[in-house]
Amino acid sequence: MNEKNLDYLKKVLDNLGFGTRLNDVLETAIRREIPRFTLGLNNTHRPAEVKDQNIPRTDHIRFELNFNKAKESDMYFLNDYLVTLRKQGEPVPRIQTFDLERDHRITALQAWKLLSGLSFEKDVYPKQNSEEKTAYKPEKTKVWFKLNLDVTDAYGNHPLRTFYPEYQYNLSDSLAKYPLKGLEDATKKEEVLKTLKYGNFQDAELTIGKKSIPVMLAANPQMKTIDIYDKNRREIRDEEIFPERAAAQTAKAETSVGVKNGKNAVSQSAPEQTEQPWKQEPELESAKTIGR
Repeated sequence: MNEKNLDYLKKVLDNLGFGTRLNDVLETAIRREIPRFTLGLNNTHRPAEVKDQNIPRTDHIRFELNFNKAKESDMYFLNDYLVTLRKQGEPVPRIQTFDLERDHRITALQAWKLLSGLSFEKDVYPKQNSEEKTAYKPEKTKVWFKLNLDVTDAYGNHPLRTFYPEYQYNLSDSLAKYPLKGLEDATKKEEVLKTLKYGNFQDAELTIGKKSIPVMLAANPQMKTIDIYDKNRREIRDEEIFPERAAAQTAKAETSVGVKNGKNAVSQSAPEQTEQPWKQEPELESAKTIGR
C-alpha cells in the first residue's frame, strides 16, 4: 500500500470538511486494492436560515465519495462526490455531483449551502491550458458560486454558475441600495459583507416608510443584488420596499398604453395596492421562498 498516497487522501478529506470519520474505511479499501469504491457519510444541519440552536436539525445530507485506482500505479484519487440533501417538507431530495477539479474543490459545507439555495464567494485559481500551466503559477481570484435549483442537465446535475470579477457584482453597492439600519457604521457593514460572502444569511432591519421590520439578507450574484426575506421567510420585493417608485413606473406604463390607444390612461382605475407582509396580510403565491 502506498502510505504517502493514503496520507494525502486523508488530508484531502480533511480539507474538504469531511474530517477523519472516513479514514479507517478508506485505509481498508486501499489495503484490499479495490480498483473503484465509494465511501458514504451522513450528516445533519439546521436549515440555513435558522439561528436558534434549540431548533432540531432537519436537513439530512448524505455524501458519497468516489475513489479510483490508477491503471498503471498504486495511486488512488478522489474524483468527485455525490450529495443528497433531504429537507423537511420536501418530498423530492436535492441531488448534485461535485467534480473536485472542474468545480474548484467545493467543500462539504459549501455543497450544503449551494443545495440550500445560497451563494458564496470563494478564492480559486483560474483554469489554464497545458501551455499556461508550465509558464507561470496564477494568482487566486475571487469567484461567486450559485446553483440553479430549478433546472437539471442531461447528467441530473443543477447547473453551477460562476461569477468572476468581470461580471461586476458589487455586494457593497447592492446593500447600499436598500434602507437597512446600522450599515452606516463601517465596522458593522464589513461584518455583514463578510457573512454574506461566506454564504450565510444575515439578520438586519429594513426601514419601510416609518416602520422598521426584521429581515434576513442573502447575496444574489446572478441578479447583482441581495435577496430580502421577511419573518415568514417570504421574499420582500423592491416594489414593496419602494412603493412610490413602483407607483410611478405603473403610472408611466399606463400613460404610455393610453397614448397608444388614443386616450389618457391616467383617468382609468387607480393602481392596485401591493400586498405587504409586514402588515400581516397574505403574500402572493408567486413570491419566492427561502432556499430556492
